[in-house]
Amino acid sequence: MADLFGESVSREELAARVGRIEQVAGARPFVFSEGPARGMRGIDLWTGAGLTLTVLPDRCLDILTARFRGMPLAWESATGPVAPERYDPEGFRWLRSFGGGLLTTCGLRHFGAPEAEGDEAWGLHGRASNLSADQVAVDCSWQGDAYRIAVRGHVDEAEVFRPTLRLERTIETALGACHVTVRDRVTNLGFAASSAMLLYHINLGWPLVSEYSELVVAQESIRGVTDEAQAAVDRHGRFLPPTEGFSEHTYEIEPKRYADGTCRAALVNPELGNGLGVTLAWQKDAMPYMAEWKMMGQGTYVVGIEPTTCPFPPRQGLRDRGQMPELATGETRETGFRLGVVQGPDELDGLRAWIEGD
Repeated sequence: MADLFGESVSREELAARVGRIEQVAGARPFVFSEGPARGMRGIDLWTGAGLTLTVLPDRCLDILTARFRGMPLAWESATGPVAPERYDPEGFRWLRSFGGGLLTTCGLRHFGAPEAEGDEAWGLHGRASNLSADQVAVDCSWQGDAYRIAVRGHVDEAEVFRPTLRLERTIETALGACHVTVRDRVTNLGFAASSAMLLYHINLGWPLVSEYSELVVAQESIRGVTDEAQAAVDRHGRFLPPTEGFSEHTYEIEPKRYADGTCRAALVNPELGNGLGVTLAWQKDAMPYMAEWKMMGQGTYVVGIEPTTCPFPPRQGLRDRGQMPELATGETRETGFRLGVVQGPDELDGLRAWIEGD
């Protein structure tokens, strides 16, 4: 059964009411025809419960637009969607094609500030988000009484004389769902060990983000990356209206492990309609750290919840502390997350109990 428009509907009942399932839920590939995204592939997904997503196969199968019942959940930057051939890898120029969106993948061999190590140099947040996926497949099908909506593909970060890492990604939701699941497998296809750094840049924006919002996360420790952020660490989970001259605050958080092995975080706005929240859960063993990106500026008004495989570089510091994630030849690591939307006082109360529980 699926909960649709205030009632529970079986597969047979739905079939009697619509000519095709896409009237209610499905996925549709398309190609951008104008602007910096011209020629880039996209895939729209919709669940019938108000959740709609746009996946970008030519941008690492990242997720750009995310809406719930017409309300935007994700912050989108002034660049808009940008095709990968416009990527500028030097220094901080990654920002010229950072469209924001619900998910931007940072990695696969580096994330964080631009850095050089040996004879290699990386720009901000690595190459992953500007790599195109291959063997992209859209699968919408009934599995018993559940209608599953999935997008799959793989992305290779490869270079002659360098390691090759493959990211295999599945994005899945369902008829009647208010959640999306991202499952990743990263494999070292090369013949030498390689760093395997991964950060999920999950970017939430207005109207979910406002001066009434709160980031709720159970944590073992937290520190501000800059002195200014550290000075405001006790207010890291509270936010301001758009503020002229605001300097971004970034926090490194070691989140709590729950009994089921997950870490949990949520962004809650009790003043938005009847109350709205976005929840995030991921496996602690796979991604033991989290970053919070708090940017209250005008136009760049965003809160990032960012599970990571390691703390921020510098890379040598990670190696010295034994915190550099690496993959041996042929080795695979699985990561991912589940993001959900809750609405109304009862669901927000349940969300807080979920965060505060064991």
